[in-house]
Amino acid sequence: MKPLRAFPFALNVGTDICQISRIYGILNGPRRARFVDRILAPEERAQRDPRRDLPGLDGDSTAAPKAAAAAAAARRDNGEVAVRDTPLWKAAAFLAGRFAAKEAAIKAHSHRRLTFHDVVIERRGGAGGPRLGSGPPVARIRAGEGEGEGEDGSALVSISHDGDYATAVCVAHDPGVAQEAGVARVGDASDAGASDAGVAQR
Repeated sequence: MKPLRAFPFALNVGTDICQISRIYGILNGPRRARFVDRILAPEERAQRDPRRDLPGLDGDSTAAPKAAAAAAAARRDNGEVAVRDTPLWKAAAFLAGRFAAKEAAIKAHSHRRLTFHDVVIERRGGAGGPRLGSGPPVARIRAGEGEGEGEDGSALVSISHDGDYATAVCVAHDPGVAQEAGVARVGDASDAGASDAGVAQR
């Protein structure tokens, strides 16, 4: 079998999928505030977004039983489909998308040891300046040690929802890929030179 040619660009890709009903179950229980704190960075929690503007998602545990009771009533009266129209399900769908996007970004930055708080999902600014709550998402990647103060990187992110699942893909710059490609090219050249020399000796 011929040797594999290295990918020629310094890019890496990550993808992830998250089950919305799993996140819904967490938000329906006592661990909801801790889960949100773990997934969303402080600046993300500070942003007001109607998809997660739900009482109890920022530490108010008294709202959890009310939301659970409303969801249970919707399920009892109208079946599972009605649950997907509740604020709690919409918050779960939003957080599942964010969870998948951050996991995808972490996978795309395999040369770094990123945490959920090192990846901030924002909206990409348009030509006329920053957008507020609209536009495609982008991942802000916090600068690591020795990468310069205040010089955060960015990565392209796409998030999709379908039924009970949220999925995301991330494309990011990975200098390690370029280094591997360079090593592979050098190896290919030396192998080619050696084989040419062998042919000449024959």
